[in-house]
Amino acid sequence: MFQKPISTHTATKLPIEQEAWLFFRFDDLEVIRLRLAPGERMENHINDWRIIFYVLRGAGSLEVEGLGFELKEGQSIAVEAGKQRFWSNPGNQALELLVIKTRKENVRDI
Repeated sequence: MFQKPISTHTATKLPIEQEAWLFFRFDDLEVIRLRLAPGERMENHINDWRIIFYVLRGAGSLEVEGLGFELKEGQSIAVEAGKQRFWSNPGNQALELLVIKTRKENVRDI
């Protein structure tokens, strides 16, 4: 199986305040590109997907269940489903993230 190449110009724009584009969606996997402008923050929310965040550009702050994490370009973090979380971009350049969401239960640390 294959799909044609997708970019932010051809991907589906997600209906959230931030710039977010859905690149791929399969039964239990989604791949999203998310952008937060300088000073922007997401609403605190709970997601029923396991998520891997990979910082493509910039740096930002992720809070998960009250614990804070500072991530910069080239770093990633995984967050379990059902955890309250939000991103903020306190920096002076855009924060761009690759977001990989899965509902599979057999994803684990290596």
